[in-house]
Amino acid sequence: MSSKITQTKAWTQGKKGFDKAWDALDKLGAPVNRLSNKLGSEAFWPMTLDKESEKSARILRSFCKDGVYIDENNHENNATGGINRADNNTPRGKAKVLQKIPTGVIRQAKGIAIFTAMRTGLWFSGAGGSGVLIARAPETGQWSAPSGILLHTAGLGFLAGADIYDCVMVINTYEALEAFTKVRVTLGSEVSVAAGPVGIGGVLESEVHKRRAPIWTYVKSRGLYAGAQIDGTILIERNDENERFYGRKVSVKEIMSGHVRAEDSSVRMLTHTLYSAQGDKPFDQTPSGPSPSDLAPGDLGNSNIAHGALV
Repeated sequence: MSSKITQTKAWTQGKKGFDKAWDALDKLGAPVNRLSNKLGSEAFWPMTLDKESEKSARILRSFCKDGVYIDENNHENNATGGINRADNNTPRGKAKVLQKIPTGVIRQAKGIAIFTAMRTGLWFSGAGGSGVLIARAPETGQWSAPSGILLHTAGLGFLAGADIYDCVMVINTYEALEAFTKVRVTLGSEVSVAAGPVGIGGVLESEVHKRRAPIWTYVKSRGLYAGAQIDGTILIERNDENERFYGRKVSVKEIMSGHVRAEDSSVRMLTHTLYSAQGDKPFDQTPSGPSPSDLAPGDLGNSNIAHGALV
């Protein structure tokens, strides 16, 4: 019992330290995110939950509706780490085809985490980012309101060679989803992750079930499937932002149970996009409000911009 208490205190202290670091650098958030957009990527610095929901709707649509380029000659290599960084408008080198997250994958999901992260590879290695976590209420089958999440690994910094990528994590079991109710969860150790199946025009349901794993991941950088290593990444609950957004102190477990609702238009658009991604026909039409049909920055033809330095 004492070891669990000590571990919980360590997690809490670690989160407080991480929050304090973000607060100290928060004034950099807006210009860093603008630079990220200019480089052809989504914003990775934490934003308000409505903006995170709007971003997540764009990312989800880019994976499920618009599709992502993948090497036609080596699907498995790309799914587990390979990437060809040719311009996605005029692919050069190996032939590429457009692939999507199949509707069956979203339909059977118990939860979805969507985020943008920055990783560096010079002098120090690390990653950091932000996004949202949504769950399917077991009683109703309806999608919950979003909970804000932060991501980080050791060595977070703004260095030459930085890469910014989008990720959709499909949580396939309620046991795996339970791990996300903690203050923080480490991918790869506390919960295992694997590359998810892709297809275009859908894949056989048997294939979706055959490749069942606790969590499937889909990662792209500038419109192409990317080989981002997310094992070791730590996801932390943004309890302060959740409290600000929902107007009261609320736990991630309460949010994911479906007992917390939000009338914000960006949240409604994210939920609408989820139902559309799982193949619900009534949600094929885009309602009024923020539209995820706007292309994500990484899909606007900016992939010819070299990976830049964030300084």
